[in-house]
Amino acid sequence: MISSNKLYLRAVSLLTCVSTLILSAPLLPVEAKPASRPAAGNAIYERAKKQLPKDIYVLYRIVDRISRANGLDERPWRIGVVPKYDINAFATDVNLVAMYTGILDQLAGDASALACVVGHEMAHSVKKHVALSQAQQVALVEKFRKEAEEEVNREANSARSEAAATSVAGSVLGSAVGGLIGGLGNSALQGASNRRLQTAEARIQEIVKKKQAALQQQVAESSRTQEFEADELGYLYIARAGFEPEGCLRSMEVLARTPGAELDSTHPAVPRRIEALKQLMVKNPPAALAAEGKNRLKSPPLTYDLSKDGQSLRINSRFGGASESDIDRLFGQ
Repeated sequence: MISSNKLYLRAVSLLTCVSTLILSAPLLPVEAKPASRPAAGNAIYERAKKQLPKDIYVLYRIVDRISRANGLDERPWRIGVVPKYDINAFATDVNLVAMYTGILDQLAGDASALACVVGHEMAHSVKKHVALSQAQQVALVEKFRKEAEEEVNREANSARSEAAATSVAGSVLGSAVGGLIGGLGNSALQGASNRRLQTAEARIQEIVKKKQAALQQQVAESSRTQEFEADELGYLYIARAGFEPEGCLRSMEVLARTPGAELDSTHPAVPRRIEALKQLMVKNPPAALAAEGKNRLKSPPLTYDLSKDGQSLRINSRFGGASESDIDRLFGQ
């Protein structure tokens, strides 16, 4: 995920916002053996440009090229657009790359910058950078509370027992001494017991708070590490695919204008990310990476279909998108 001020932990819940793709014409039939028809490449792109919404067409072309150039085409990818003007994107563990309309708008006209964002999100998926959902966070906090209760359980139970004993002792004292003296003694005993109970509860809350803070720190540190890793892989992906490597720097310049971009949060500060990318470009020259991907890009374009969720476009793997075609290829009709 690219936004420096959006919680990485919201990524999974945002999946429900992916917009439905409205395709203006039937999708391409899937070819069982696309490698046998290399000349069909241009035809696939021409039809895709006519059939798909502009943003989806561009994302399809980017994912197709990155997949083939980096050997990431053994499984299908999915792309979708979130209809919200936010400078953000996210990936999930089911090979979905989703872009907000805001990031598409801000990177309009710069396919390489957009490719770097896409490559970054694909890297999250490849490396299984799965975020904790809100439900998982709530469950962890509840687990922390139970652990804290067990930790102070002995003291809390002692306080509760003392409170019960105090109530009995107070009655006895009141009967034996009577009047004002008995009442004062009973009040003093009850007050001491209540304070012990309050102290035990305060300790539970303190332990939960510390454990929760430790969790948040651990998640933030892990997220920042994952962001640097996805930045690195995203650059390598697009360089092998022949995009302009400076596109990564240009996409970061857009992020640098968002609130909080200069600070570490769940994402590293954008200036740190830019510096890391510059060093990476020196260490891994784009020309050498492009040469690596050149042979792989001789394979034909990947076909596409509407995903079975009805909300995203599926870029098929190099094996195609129709199992019936593949079984016919293997065993005949």
